[in-house]
Amino acid sequence: MLSRRQPLMETSDNNATSSPAPTTSQTRRSGRVTKAPAKFTPEVPTASKRKRPAENDDDDDDDEDAAADAENESPDEGENASDGDDDDAEDTATEEPRRGKKKTKPSSSSQAARPRKPAVKKPKTNGDAPTHDGIVSSSLPSRPKKAVRIAIARNVDSGLYADIFASGDSSDKVATEWYHRYQADDAAAVADLVNCVLLSAGCDQQVTVDDIRDPENCSNRLADLQNVYTEEGITDYPLISRAKSSRSFRDLLIGFFKSLLTVMHETDILYTDTALMENIARWVISMSSSTLRPFRHTATTVALAMQAALVDIAKKLDDRVAKTTQQLDAEKKRKGTNEKRLAAISKNLEEANQSRSICQEQIIDFFQTVFLHRYRDVDSRIRTECVEALGSWIWNLPTFFMEPEYLRYLGWMLSDVMPQTRHESVKQVTRLFRRDAEKLGHFIDRFRPRLVEMATLDSDVGVRVAAISVIQILKDTGMLEPDEIDSIGRLVFDSELRVRRAVIDFFAGCVNDSIESKVEDIGGSDVIDELFGEEDDDDYSTPRRDWISIKCLAELLAAYDAQLDEENHTTKPRALDIAVEMVHAVATDTRISLASQVLYEKIDQVKNWELISGYLLHDHSTSTKSKTKRASKSSSNEAALNAAVAPEGKEEAILLEILAAAVKLTLASGSEVDRSRRKHRLEIDGSDDPAIHLATIIPRLLKKFGGEANTAVIVLRLEHSLPLDIFQQLRQDSTTFSRLLDEVCTQFDRHVDRGVLTEATSALLHARRYDELQEITDSKISDLWETVINAFRHFDRNNDLTVRANMEPAAITELGNILLKMSKLASISNPCEVLEAQGSSEDSPDPAIELLIRIVHRGKLDQVDEALDDLEDEAVSFAIKTTQFYFMWKVRALIGAVQTRADIPVREIDRLSALRSLYSKNLIWTLSSRGTNDELRLFSTGGLCDLHVLFATLRTETTEQATKGAAPAKDYSSLAPLFEPIQPALTTELIEIFDAAERAYAKVLKRTLNDPAEDEDPIDEELSDDEDNEENLTPMERKGKEYKLERALCELAGKYVLAIVAKMLDHSGSQAGKLRKRMLRNQNKLGANLKETLAYLDEGKLRDRVEKRGLKTARKPSGAAKGKQSAGGAAAKKPAASSSAAAAAAAAPAKKAALSEEIIVEGADDTDEELSEVEGMGDIEEGSMEDLRRRELLDEEDPVIDEDEEEPGPDKMDEDDIESILGD
Repeated sequence: MLSRRQPLMETSDNNATSSPAPTTSQTRRSGRVTKAPAKFTPEVPTASKRKRPAENDDDDDDDEDAAADAENESPDEGENASDGDDDDAEDTATEEPRRGKKKTKPSSSSQAARPRKPAVKKPKTNGDAPTHDGIVSSSLPSRPKKAVRIAIARNVDSGLYADIFASGDSSDKVATEWYHRYQADDAAAVADLVNCVLLSAGCDQQVTVDDIRDPENCSNRLADLQNVYTEEGITDYPLISRAKSSRSFRDLLIGFFKSLLTVMHETDILYTDTALMENIARWVISMSSSTLRPFRHTATTVALAMQAALVDIAKKLDDRVAKTTQQLDAEKKRKGTNEKRLAAISKNLEEANQSRSICQEQIIDFFQTVFLHRYRDVDSRIRTECVEALGSWIWNLPTFFMEPEYLRYLGWMLSDVMPQTRHESVKQVTRLFRRDAEKLGHFIDRFRPRLVEMATLDSDVGVRVAAISVIQILKDTGMLEPDEIDSIGRLVFDSELRVRRAVIDFFAGCVNDSIESKVEDIGGSDVIDELFGEEDDDDYSTPRRDWISIKCLAELLAAYDAQLDEENHTTKPRALDIAVEMVHAVATDTRISLASQVLYEKIDQVKNWELISGYLLHDHSTSTKSKTKRASKSSSNEAALNAAVAPEGKEEAILLEILAAAVKLTLASGSEVDRSRRKHRLEIDGSDDPAIHLATIIPRLLKKFGGEANTAVIVLRLEHSLPLDIFQQLRQDSTTFSRLLDEVCTQFDRHVDRGVLTEATSALLHARRYDELQEITDSKISDLWETVINAFRHFDRNNDLTVRANMEPAAITELGNILLKMSKLASISNPCEVLEAQGSSEDSPDPAIELLIRIVHRGKLDQVDEALDDLEDEAVSFAIKTTQFYFMWKVRALIGAVQTRADIPVREIDRLSALRSLYSKNLIWTLSSRGTNDELRLFSTGGLCDLHVLFATLRTETTEQATKGAAPAKDYSSLAPLFEPIQPALTTELIEIFDAAERAYAKVLKRTLNDPAEDEDPIDEELSDDEDNEENLTPMERKGKEYKLERALCELAGKYVLAIVAKMLDHSGSQAGKLRKRMLRNQNKLGANLKETLAYLDEGKLRDRVEKRGLKTARKPSGAAKGKQSAGGAAAKKPAASSSAAAAAAAAPAKKAALSEEIIVEGADDTDEELSEVEGMGDIEEGSMEDLRRRELLDEEDPVIDEDEEEPGPDKMDEDDIESILGD
């Protein structure tokens, strides 16, 4: 009937869940069965005859789950179709347990998997099942009925398509019924099968019996159908539909074709009627090569399912051939050979070999005609299905597919452009390596470098995690080279937490290998046992076995850290960048701290921080004493042990970082219940508390490691994790706490390193949070102030602090270090009394604050001196910081006086006004004397804006104090000189500064900026040309430069915005509004950070944000103080917290590019005369009519918001915001 053609077999789809292969007896039984009238009886008996090996089910199910993850996604026309894949896969996965349960109910595989289920629960198929078992009849209706039904959107109420997706019958039964229809009318049955594939592709057009009988016209007929389908403009088809039933649709489609091949095998029609397979293959193969994606994808899925069934059949035939061969050999060895039996066995063997040969031919045909073309398909979903199918074939039929000619495709797919396909390739490789790694030596040697590359450099984190699991298998089998082991081991420092967690087992294995090697070097485990003897579990100060593990861990981390340092040459940040806060003085997370987070979860020695501290505090320079009391006999062994476990190089610093991370994680892991129990235990005896132990260890660590800045920083960080409330709970003498503070202050005095001073300042801030410890802390801080002020006045007596470049570099450096310490101390507690005190010496009688303001004048640049300029600018930046803190504390005190309606002496106001005026002038001198946007120019410009916004908050309080309370208003008009805005004449220069910062950032991004408007000044093209330098930068250095320029631009824009919103800038004079217009010119050109910052200049958007924030904060309690802090503690160290958010925002450079809404909405007012003050928000609800009128966002006669819908807003800034503003 049909011409001979190579049949194409479809690739296996691991995801089929509901298509068990029926046996011959099943076929006969299912052909006569009738549906039971009740809902709870379908086809259960036929399912028990399944012959498919049960051991393969689990593997298939595993593969199933992953395949649909990449397939049930929205259609995509290009290679970049993976954006939505993961989300769709997750949606499908949530439905799978329910759908899988429904489908597996009638399937033979599910019944075979439950051999212990009582047979009495299987109702008879003739409907006469007895009803005496009440439990069975009552439980059946609650279970899923047969297979899943798919809602068919097309008008298909008959035919094979409806039988598969709407009848609810099992795939085995549908395949059997189709076989009977084929026996009755072969052409009509094949036409129905082809039409089913077309409908599955979303095509309503059908082929006829005449088309089936004309095989030569197959391609032309499909081309016609494709044209009609294209004209309809259909963009979705079932396999990629987002509908919940899409996963079940695919499973039922695959299940039917697997069952169909199984029926053809068991009825021998697969081998006797080759024309049937040829005709089916012809249509499927032709569709799989279609240029229309729905046709191509659906046909490929069908072909892969048929190929999977053929692979299972081939495996069964191999088993049959092997068993028949054994029977034949056994029969031949018998003495009395039965010739008839021998002939029958030989005939069976010959038939099995012939069937196996036919099956193999069909497998090869499908592989060559479908897989070889579709594994390179433009659609990543098709490629993913192909690689998954190939892995399943290799797994199920290794005797045929585990050859280089097939394995190579699996390796090639590791380099696919789409992460979903790469991930599936790695998944299949992982499964094969677990079982047959020793048989895949050639494949491993060829593709191992690619697997290592994927684990270390792949752009997708999921692929990297999967690749690491493959590498772990290779390491366990000893198939990795040493350099490859190092490459994977270094991933413990990776920035991705998932990668670090995935590689921790690999890294722990490397540590164990190092431990075994070191034990052998010492002399073996017997020598170790002799040296250490019995160990005291609570004594961590003497040598113990765990020290070998600690040493090996430190060695390995140090080696990997050194390798990364060699590969990534990082330039140390300039001291000036740190001074102006363009770069953090202390990295928040280092490589070691990132690695410690996962090491803590895996390695027991890391969890025990007391063990690490004992190792670090031990004096490894002296000879250890053996506990075995046989020192004379084992002196050489002791010397070997001491040399083996003694830390070297950077190992101590690494272990200190691990200690800090372990302490933080240990103390943070305790729950509130644990804390309450600890409090009860402390009341009895606090000596055993880990925090008390830590408080005693920190001073000892500082004594030993405080001499070096890099180690002192780490030890000081330990104090941040220390819960100081234990000293309050003990209510004993504060000797331990005082000794701890003494060591912290010693480090503050000893070092000039920015990192050490930052950590020491944070430690003192941490200590002042607690009421009962505040007095001790303040006394220590007073001693530090005295030391610093004395050194500062020594410079004043010997030098003119106003004149730039009048000192040697060493002297300027020393002055900068003193000013740095002053700025740090000023951020901890109120420095006004110290800074305003007159000098006791005639050579230096002026208050320190006046000297600081004079030093700001040193920022005026008259002549460039490369040897001194950076040092001078550093000193000036620290003077600006200290002065800014001084004004913050003064404004806070004035706001407190206004709130209590206290008298403010006019003399004090005049003095403060004079200081403010002089400081402002010196800042203007500094920024105006510089032709380029260097670090100090930007910093002083921001400081000028901060100063004026700071006093704008005081203006707000004075104008609102009359509305608060019943007391009569007090006249504070004498404060008016403090509220002067920035001079309008300075607007042009501020625009130039912004323009230069904007163009510098645009240049590094290679962006083209908008041209100025007709009424704006033309662009000044004169900009330093450093393109040659940029070409020499590494990618990391180039990215660092980009971040630095973006931060400079966004911080500058943020300070301008605050000043403009506060009506302190660009609000008066002939150029009013000019700066605002200039800033908005390129708002959408330079990234989201700048765009969001400048959005607050739009009054409409600001109004919307006020309203939205009012709705959000309505669900939260209005701002309450965080933690239990005293008025002189938390409030003293954070002056902006009790004044206003705007004051705090202006007090120091912001640490983030985009300003937070708290700073702008809560603290930045849009009125002519006032800013919103944070504490006042408790009386006037944020987002209410009164609040909007006060901000002039709502006219008096235009009530937009209903009073009934008013919601309270926060009355204080978050603690994190305040700390970021203060810079500490």
